[in-house]
Amino acid sequence: MNLTIGSRRGGSRTAPTFSTDRLMPVYFIQSQFIQNDRIVLTGDLAHHLRDVLRCRPGEIVSLVDEKQVQYRAALDPVNKKQVVANILRKDESPGRPALSITLVQAVLKGKKMDWVIQKATELGVTTLIPVITERTIVRPKSEREFHQTERWQAIAQEAAQQCGRVDIPSIQSTVTLDALLKNPPENSFKLALWEAERRLSLKSALRNMKERTSISVLIGPEGGFSSREIEKAREAGWASVSLGPRILRAETAGTAVLAILEYELNETR
Repeated sequence: MNLTIGSRRGGSRTAPTFSTDRLMPVYFIQSQFIQNDRIVLTGDLAHHLRDVLRCRPGEIVSLVDEKQVQYRAALDPVNKKQVVANILRKDESPGRPALSITLVQAVLKGKKMDWVIQKATELGVTTLIPVITERTIVRPKSEREFHQTERWQAIAQEAAQQCGRVDIPSIQSTVTLDALLKNPPENSFKLALWEAERRLSLKSALRNMKERTSISVLIGPEGGFSSREIEKAREAGWASVSLGPRILRAETAGTAVLAILEYELNETR
């Protein structure tokens, strides 16, 4: 279905045509704002569409509610109080992904953690657990932990919107490695990346993965895991694996693994 909209610059120029089937960013909404075949948008999203993107009447947007129902909708004339979108098509939730991926990432300094969350979202991670290890350089203060988690969750939501996901990864509260090992992700194939591993590669480990429904990957900090930490992880059921002869940066390792999982296991998703 194609819809023609008015030219943004006015005049008699040929108007661009938008297809409701084309890939586009998604915006997350609450179903309570759906009224019959119309969606009323207010707040930050209305501001973004009206003042940042400068959307015009007839433009098509992709909206997803908390039940992962996706709507393609055409915008009505925009006003300062709200933006109204008329529903053109409704696609029910695709359901839970065939493969659930949990990335357990040691907290990184500076903007590196933000970058990892953004890229992990783009690469399909389901859950991200920030963890404190022996060599973690940055340790979030307890009084700021809630706000930090909120901020990371907002980064995940923005990345999900940009890449067209209909779900948002869950960013969990920061935990210590010891606490994680005592309470690991349930029913998950668990792998810990370690640059000193010489016996088991990630490729070999994936061949031994019988149930391809849930996988958890543990990534260390800038200084890597200590041998004591890896030994404790093994005792807790994590298999230590290598990515090869090169030592990757902490912010690179997780995204590299997620890209490999996307390639190797995508047929089940």
